[in-house]
Formats: sequence, structure tokens, C-alpha cells
Amino acid sequence: MNDTTVVALPNDRSTNFDWGAIIGGALIASALSFVLFSFGSAAGVASVSPYSWNNPSASTLSIVGAAWFSVVMIGSFLIGGYFTGRYRRPAGGSVSIDERKSRDGAHGLLMWALSLLLGLGMAYCVASLTVRNVATAAGGAAANAAQTSSYDAVTPLLDRMLRPSSIDAQAPAGNQNPQAEVARVISTSTLRGEISNQDRDYVSSIVAREARIPPDEARKRVDATIENAKEAANKARKVAAGIAFLIGALSIIAAAAAYWAAVAGGREREENIWR
Repeated sequence: MNDTTVVALPNDRSTNFDWGAIIGGALIASALSFVLFSFGSAAGVASVSPYSWNNPSASTLSIVGAAWFSVVMIGSFLIGGYFTGRYRRPAGGSVSIDERKSRDGAHGLLMWALSLLLGLGMAYCVASLTVRNVATAAGGAAANAAQTSSYDAVTPLLDRMLRPSSIDAQAPAGNQNPQAEVARVISTSTLRGEISNQDRDYVSSIVAREARIPPDEARKRVDATIENAKEAANKARKVAAGIAFLIGALSIIAAAAAYWAAVAGGREREENIWR
């Protein structure tokens, strides 16, 4: 009678995702990016002094900030992806090298997605807390500040437009605020992308009365101000579109970096196991 020895094969759970490694990598990537962004913000604030005339220009600060944002975002996902691939459960049984790489890369992509969701959640919580604190401290004044803040970009143009043509001219006394009235018309028209002739004539009459200039000159000032406001609005839209494109492109690059780092971490894991 032959003795038969039964050997229990290991339970192959290599098809399951190792969520512990995924969550750990996402937490590391999120925490590292938060710390580095904090250092970058502190360095940016420290580089600008209100008592110096040699501060960096806005363009320089924007370029440096975008470069730092790119380095931090990609670097954080590289480290998080490597952690996920290095410390996930090793594949049991006979698994080909290509299959192992695919699974390691999938873990890196899941880490990337989870880290992005964590970042969005943190940003939403911080924004909600900030808005709630401001509303509580300021009360009704917060709504007025939010309403008038949209006219800050137009206010310098209005000051120039309503400036008297002669030094001896004096502004008429009155209880109304013509600048706020004109600002509402121009801001609303800028958002719509056009201004009607009726609104244009109305604003021109206010400018002629307040600046004490002929109607023709007032109309020229109004036309110039409207064009400047449109250019400012178009520039703001282009900047917003550029920022959105930059974030989207960096997110895709970061996903590729997380995939590659997870594969690299998995390769080192396997080498250390079978060494």
C-alpha cells in the first residue's frame, strides 16, 4: 500500500487588490504633498516684502509656483506608488512577469485615484470651514463684501474714466454713488459679453455729468473702458483655462508616474523575496 502525502497549496489571493498597501500609499502621497505645498507657500510669502521695491514680479512668482506644483505633485505620486508596489502582498503561485507588472501598476493607479479623492475632500473641507468662519465673523457684511469684490477689477478703470478733464473742475456733491452704478452696468455687460446701446448711452450720460465733460468725450471714455474690461475678462478666462489644463495634464503624468513607481517597487519586492 502506497502512502500518499497531500500538500496543501497556498491560497492564491493574488487576484485581489491589497487595499492596505493602496491606502497606505495614498496617505503617504497626500501627506507629503500637503507638507511640501505648505513649505512652498511659506517660501512664496517670505520672498515678497511690503517694504521692498525689489520683489519678484507676478509672472516670476507664477512660473516658480507652477514649477513647484508640478514637482510636488509628480514626486508625491512617485513615492506613494513605490510604497504601494513595494509592500503589497506578493503574487502566489506561478504568475508571469508581465502579469505581476500589470497588477503592480494597477495598484499604483488605484493609489493615484484614491489620493486625488483625498486631496479633493481635504480642499472641500478647508474651503467650507473657511467660508463658514468668515460668514460667522462678518455676518451680513460678508455678503456685501462678496457682492462688491467683483467690481475691484473695474474700479481703477472707473476712477480714470470719471476723472475731471481739468484740475480746477470739482466733483458735484451728492448722496448717490455713481461709480457703483456704472460698475454694475459694466460688470454685468462684461459677463454677458456685450452691452446694449441703451446702457452705453446711460453710462455716458453719468460720466458726462460727473466728470463735467462733453457727451462725445464721455462716450469715448465709456467705449475705451468697456474694451479694457473685456480684455481683462478674457485674460482672466484664459488664465483659468490654463490652470485647468495644467492640473489635468499633471494628473495624467502623475498617474503614469504612480504606475511606473509601483512596477519598480514590485520588481524590488520580488527580487528581495527570491534572493
